[in-house]
Formats: sequence, C-alpha cells, structure tokens
Amino acid sequence: MPQVTGKLKDGRILLKVGIRPFQAVGPVSGYGNPATLDYRECTALLDTGARRTCVTVNITQTLGMRRIGQAEVWNVKRPERHFTYLFHVGIWPDVIDDMPSTIFGIGDEIEGIDVGNHPYFDVLLGMDIVSQGRLVIEKSGDFSLSF
Repeated sequence: MPQVTGKLKDGRILLKVGIRPFQAVGPVSGYGNPATLDYRECTALLDTGARRTCVTVNITQTLGMRRIGQAEVWNVKRPERHFTYLFHVGIWPDVIDDMPSTIFGIGDEIEGIDVGNHPYFDVLLGMDIVSQGRLVIEKSGDFSLSF
C-alpha cells in the first residue's frame, strides 16, 4: 500500500505531490504509470476542511491548464466564483526496502478549482483526494497518508 509519512510543521501537513493536466489516457492507478506522463512536483497543504482539491493560479499557468468552467465556492466570509480545471494528482510514496519511489497516481482525473498564489503551498489537497485513502495523525505530530 503506497504511503507517505511525515511530521506536522507549525500545525500543518505539507507533503510533496505531483500535478499534471488532464490527458485522455485513462485512469492512472498503481505503480504501473506510463513513464511518458510527466508530473510537476508541488508542495501540497492537506486540508480536511476543503471538499475539493485546489491549485494555485501559478500552477495553472505554468502547466498550461485549460479552464473547463466555473464553480461557486463558499469560504468563511462569502461565496466566490473560481475557475475549474481537470488534472491528475500523484504522490511519491515512502521508500520501501531500499526500492526507488515511483509516483503513484491517485484515482481518475479530478475537477479542481483555482486559488490565489500562496507562500506555503502550490496545491490544497482536499477531501476529494484524502478520503480515497487513510489519514492518521498522532499526538506526537507524526502523520501517515496511505492509499
């Protein structure tokens, strides 16, 4: 079972993920990902309060993502309209038995939204991704996310 582990940093779960724009090549699950699918390495903030995964405007521009629509999203103050994008998310699991880590695609493409640029993260990993796996946070601040 692919897993990533770490320690909370200032009360945040930050982890390395890969993002790639949607390509109609079918689902990318498991370790058998085609080598031709390039993921952009990004820092993700895991947010259990977010229903959807979000990417910064900088990432949408850097990867040349195409807008597919708009969605109304409520924040703590008011609703806002955001552009939506289709993309794939992957993780690099922890190294097991000294084997090199291969990116693991998490499910099918997702429809995520854009957020403003942020100094701590490029991706806000929401419950649409997290709920596909198992998240454990220990009192010590250690965490694991497995799929």
